[in-house]
Amino acid sequence: MFTRLVAPALTEGELHAALQPELARWFKRRFGAFAPAQQFAVPEIVAGRSLLLSSPTGSGKTLAAFLGVFDHLARARDRDVLPDGIVAIYVSPLRALAYDLQKNLQQPLDELGWAWLRVGARTGDTTPKERAWQKRRPPHILVTTPESLTLLLSQPAWLVALRHTRFLIADELHALAENKRGVMLMLAAERLEELRTAECGVRIEQSPLRSLQSAIVRIGLSATVAPLETVAEFLVGPGRPCGIAEVTQRKPARIEVFSPLRDRAYPPAGYTASRMLSELGTFVGQKRTTLIFTNTRSGAEHIGLRLKQLMPTLAPQIEVHHASLDRTVRLEVEDRLKRGELRAVVCSTSLEMGIDIGSIDTVVMVSAPKGVSRALQRIGRSGHSMGETSHGVLVASNINDLAECTVTARMMERRELEPVRISAQPLDLLAQTLVGLAIFESVTPDEAFALVRRSFPYRALARADFDRVLHYLAGGGTSLEKHYETVFGKVRVDTRGYLVPTSKRVVRDYYQNIGTIASESMVQVRLGRRALGQVEESFMKGLKPGDVFVLNGQTVRLVETRLLTAKVALAPSSSPTVPRWNANKMPLASGLAAEVVLLRGEMAQRLVGSAGVPPSPPVPADPAAALGWLQREHHLSLANARALTEHFALQAAVSAIPTAAFFLVEHVPQRGLLHYFFHSLIGRSANDALSRIVAQRVHETKGGNALTTIDDYGFLLTLKPFQALTADEWKPLFRREGAEDALRAALSESNLVKWQFRGVAQTGLMVPRRVHGAERGARALQWSSEIIFEVLRKHEPDHPLLVEAYAEATLRFLDLPRALVFMDDVGRLPWDLRELSRISPFAFGLYVSRIRETMTLEDPETTIERLYHEMYGDRA
Repeated sequence: MFTRLVAPALTEGELHAALQPELARWFKRRFGAFAPAQQFAVPEIVAGRSLLLSSPTGSGKTLAAFLGVFDHLARARDRDVLPDGIVAIYVSPLRALAYDLQKNLQQPLDELGWAWLRVGARTGDTTPKERAWQKRRPPHILVTTPESLTLLLSQPAWLVALRHTRFLIADELHALAENKRGVMLMLAAERLEELRTAECGVRIEQSPLRSLQSAIVRIGLSATVAPLETVAEFLVGPGRPCGIAEVTQRKPARIEVFSPLRDRAYPPAGYTASRMLSELGTFVGQKRTTLIFTNTRSGAEHIGLRLKQLMPTLAPQIEVHHASLDRTVRLEVEDRLKRGELRAVVCSTSLEMGIDIGSIDTVVMVSAPKGVSRALQRIGRSGHSMGETSHGVLVASNINDLAECTVTARMMERRELEPVRISAQPLDLLAQTLVGLAIFESVTPDEAFALVRRSFPYRALARADFDRVLHYLAGGGTSLEKHYETVFGKVRVDTRGYLVPTSKRVVRDYYQNIGTIASESMVQVRLGRRALGQVEESFMKGLKPGDVFVLNGQTVRLVETRLLTAKVALAPSSSPTVPRWNANKMPLASGLAAEVVLLRGEMAQRLVGSAGVPPSPPVPADPAAALGWLQREHHLSLANARALTEHFALQAAVSAIPTAAFFLVEHVPQRGLLHYFFHSLIGRSANDALSRIVAQRVHETKGGNALTTIDDYGFLLTLKPFQALTADEWKPLFRREGAEDALRAALSESNLVKWQFRGVAQTGLMVPRRVHGAERGARALQWSSEIIFEVLRKHEPDHPLLVEAYAEATLRFLDLPRALVFMDDVGRLPWDLRELSRISPFAFGLYVSRIRETMTLEDPETTIERLYHEMYGDRA
């Protein structure tokens, strides 16, 4: 059902002639010629065919989508059949992106003189006055988010306006496809399809041909997404046709790998802030505008503050931008960027997507971004306009990071994208959707089941799972309905066979709690009358009045706290404690992990003559061949190539270079403890799952508990002497059979599933985020969800929300599928268990993570540097 477009359907002249004349004249005057993305996309959209357009950032794909929309609206006006309703809906994953696009659409409309065409934005930031005006005069083009679109579809007063929808544009589709917000959008799309074809606007009809029909032209836009066929099916739903246009036109791009190395390699786990920041300052001083990405919000705050301290004359032109800052602060930074007033902005992920942020010379990524798609998305923020060159610099913060940056740069050049991971039939969102459908009191369970299964994420939903969710909505589930049906009951089937809400309260609570983003325990920070942003409540609990911390790239002193608000004052000359947000470290993508494994194999082949289990006695390392290969194949500087070569050679001398040909396990006894380092390069999330399975089996086999430490490259189990195992005893602990049961047993004693249940209970409307229009306190949300979790865990383990919480934990937080694949593979590999007298260089990062909490008497960077050279001073 998918058509790969290998050539534009129309020539340049034919495409100009195909557009509404007024629009064609404006485009020719304004742009001259169509960009390749527009040549492919516009004929499809004008012809009314759905399309997935994959095209580099800055290649004109957003305009390509709207040219088709403008053409449709103009022709409707010319025929005097322009509806007084919403014809096109543009959905973005960010409110800021929606806000930005609304402004950018106004420019071509002003140039065209089309005052008749109305554009409106509807997000959580839209004022009540604007909402009332939109209801009276709906815009022809609505710019919105998945949550706001779902809210409109659940309000009967909006259905008349939404019945006219012809186009649905999903921008930044890669960001939507991997989370529940994308699933919410696809369910909203199915409801829009029904509105276009339903007899009275709310009745859902069943038809065996419905899955092959599409009343809405769906347009998906992304610079970095794969595999295209899967994402196209996600966009339009199973069985429906969709064109796929992959514009391979490469924007000029310059990708560099940089590290602050001089004469020797630096520690493989230490954050080399002092050396890196001085070089970063040089970048900022030389460029007009530099965008600096970090992988965490606390990293953005840290670097932003240090840069300001390092460059006091430029400090007013250096800002920080991330999602925990107040919206007014973020908009101010974005506006200053557009006006060219800033020399540098340090951010985490908040500026990865297509907000118009003006002219950026260079994008710097501090530490490897853990994924090729993410790296390409970030570098696309520089040279954003068509014809300009993108310039990206990958700055390695340690030696392992240098290896990652090296393979990332190569995969970026080849555009080897990792596949998206689409959430499969989330049951909490299904519950929320069924409440929204029940509001209209005109949908049967069978019709609701047919509707959700027409969306890609729910295509395989079993009727038994659907009915269990309905059972939960009727009274809370088997364990709760006897005593709490009036509390948890939300939906019932009436005498006509329709789904209906149990009370008006249910409808009110639904409107106030639409969404999939769980409430966090955050404290609002205010500087005078101005809101700066948010920090975690757990962080704020550790502070007392007078303590100094960093927010918005500036040091502030805590004055007082009241409820979930903290008042602060500026403290420009004080030493800070950087706040830490409860954000997971990004796991290494599978494609990048595989590429690092290949790099290890190539280096082992050149250094010791074999990528398999090293011969005994080992062959002396030959660095010349490896050094030349790195410079030649990966275009590394001599300093970078030498650093990597020395690191690999040192690993070969102390232990062995782990490759795909064998499984390396290193055993290091130390101070009455046994450290076992398992070199499984499968990414942080998969190692988290794998280590929990193995630790659980250690407990079952030897008793006691194992202290676990994980990273992208493997995991460390720290045991007591009575738990020692031989190689033959370790191997059965990695068997694939029964791994899921072992993980379930391990999770029963952890807080992970309980933590995931909080978010699931909020999305599934069991524990509403808001009551009577007010946010519930973080403590109330936590208390409520934990009590319900314990009841369900003991009395109803198959409750759909508990099942969903386990799926969240094992499939989205952990990466159980990837861990299971590794267990299958490792069972067929030779093992090399080595007894070492010191930690190997490749294991040093895990070791530092294990002892980092004890580094209280000196700066962590200094400690790591000292430890590294104490261990390897004779060789490093």
